[in-house]
Amino acid sequence: MSQRPLSFYEFGPFRINVTERLLQRGDELVPLSPKVFDTLLILVENHGHVVEKKELMQSLWPDTFVEESSLTQNISLLRRTLAESETELQYIETIPKRGYRFVAKVNRIDESSNEELDASSSFVALPQRISSHFNDSFGSRAAKPLLNGDRHNSYRINSYLAAVAACVLVGALITFGYRLQKRTADTDGLAGKTIAVLPFKTIGADSEKELLGLGMADALIIRLSRLEELTVLPTGSIFRYANTDQDTAAIGRELGVDGVLQGTVQREGDVVRVAAQLIRVSDGKTIWSAKYDERQSNIFALQDSISEQLAVSLVPEISTTRKQSLWVKSTSNPEAYQAYLLGMHFWNRRTKENLKKAIEYLEQAVAKDPNFAQAHAILADCYFLSGTDEYRSMPMLDAVALAEASATRALQLDNTIAEAHTVKANIHLNRRQFDDAAREFNRAIELKPTYAVAHLRYGYFLMWSQRIEEGESHMRRAQQLDPVSPVANGALGSILLMARKTDESIKYSQRALELEPNAMAPRINLADAYAEKRMFTEALREFEKLSDPNDDYLLADKAYIYALAGRRDEAMRTLAALQKLAGTKGEPYAYARIYGALGDKDKAFEWLEKINLGPMMQAYLRYDAQLDSLRNDPRFYDFLKRHQLECLLQNSESHSGR
Repeated sequence: MSQRPLSFYEFGPFRINVTERLLQRGDELVPLSPKVFDTLLILVENHGHVVEKKELMQSLWPDTFVEESSLTQNISLLRRTLAESETELQYIETIPKRGYRFVAKVNRIDESSNEELDASSSFVALPQRISSHFNDSFGSRAAKPLLNGDRHNSYRINSYLAAVAACVLVGALITFGYRLQKRTADTDGLAGKTIAVLPFKTIGADSEKELLGLGMADALIIRLSRLEELTVLPTGSIFRYANTDQDTAAIGRELGVDGVLQGTVQREGDVVRVAAQLIRVSDGKTIWSAKYDERQSNIFALQDSISEQLAVSLVPEISTTRKQSLWVKSTSNPEAYQAYLLGMHFWNRRTKENLKKAIEYLEQAVAKDPNFAQAHAILADCYFLSGTDEYRSMPMLDAVALAEASATRALQLDNTIAEAHTVKANIHLNRRQFDDAAREFNRAIELKPTYAVAHLRYGYFLMWSQRIEEGESHMRRAQQLDPVSPVANGALGSILLMARKTDESIKYSQRALELEPNAMAPRINLADAYAEKRMFTEALREFEKLSDPNDDYLLADKAYIYALAGRRDEAMRTLAALQKLAGTKGEPYAYARIYGALGDKDKAFEWLEKINLGPMMQAYLRYDAQLDSLRNDPRFYDFLKRHQLECLLQNSESHSGR
């Protein structure tokens, strides 16, 4: 077999393998993201000459607008990487207001000819046609020289060097194919699978460093979630593993994922040292790993670098444009980011008290950085939830106004944030603007197919639209995306109960309560599911575990279960307490189902006539088992007919008896 031709540049203790796209220091490989490698290659090929910033950016990010800070970050990463072993030596010189110049002596080596060329005197540019093909084979245009002063050499290239260039090209293509095949084999099909990014372990014990590890995980999750080829568990699923010594593969099995990314973070002065590795859960094998050093001020550039390298390892054919979609601009303010992480922590553990804490921290985050789009988006969601029945922390009108302002601000800063579009959908739904709500839900899922909350709330929307099978499908997807979320498990339990899948509903409601014992919604749902199975003792026991047993919603549900169990006296006492608390302003639907379960159908239908027949109530009339006691009465059909809702009988007739 003939030896594959290779091409190198050497400077100081470093060697660039152009064909293999590797940087070495002696025998040691130096990890660089593809974009940073391209930056280095351009500078080295044009060493001794000024490379204008504009030319660099056009070559690195063709046909795409990026801020100059992206180039600055690449140069910063290169300087730190190259200076690790020789701190006195400067390789890259900044030319103020113009660009950069690579100032070290560079030698070019072409192994196919066994020649070493002093690049300072005999640099030769490839002909444009060969150069462009060479670059496209690597998904980069970086190898093309930029400077007009060097380009005239290409016109004097002799036939021998042209042949050498062709050999280099062929060797590059063969090598690239081999490396691509090997890299795909190493990751063994994790593209298209599910991965979890665990909180990075911090070397040191103070809370700030713990937040640094959580922040690294959250940033990578946000970036990798933008790849359609991967399903990445959301941040809420991994908070619980911040301080665990549990085996990585065991965590992966618990989460039901195919791969787990884990890492360590260490801060030494103003330098952050990060090591990361991807573990395949099936056999515990490490299939990708890297180490990085970065200054604290450039931690976000480091997150970009890790996410890009990992993405390319998992999805080798990823395009340049889609790589750039991984570079999510969040905030450069460390205090704002720490407040955001704490807000995320409490937002993910949704109880009334936790939601208040989430708002407090997220308000701090946007106060410290008013341009922190992601924090505005999550704050908007917290505001909206605060007005809903489950939390009731503020009047719904106030909640909607605050949520709309924050969501609008988030989208002004970045209109690709799925979380903000989801809040907009909820606001439209609250205002009964159903077409607008559907459009925003679909936009959120299009932008971030792995955003569990969007699937969950769209599932509710579909159920209220009387498309319960589609709604259940989205709810199941939400639970798959966030399997350790009490919210996702509880919501799935809720829609399964409405779909008459009672045993499954119990399963997911119990799982939600295992994850968050203080959650109210899944406990009520569990009680209702037990009641449908005539497990009345178990159903009523759930109410004893609730912190506010005198809530009007809870009293109504408890009265219904007493009535269904035939415990009329307890039902009437609970009903009296409900009427004393809510009076005539009580929900007519609640009274209708209680009187129906008591067998007092005259009063049940009196209350039924008072309900507001909006989409949500129509879905209850069609699906809710708690109205089954009325469905075999002719007055139920007459009620629907008078309101031109005969279509609701499609499900009602099949459940007219117990």
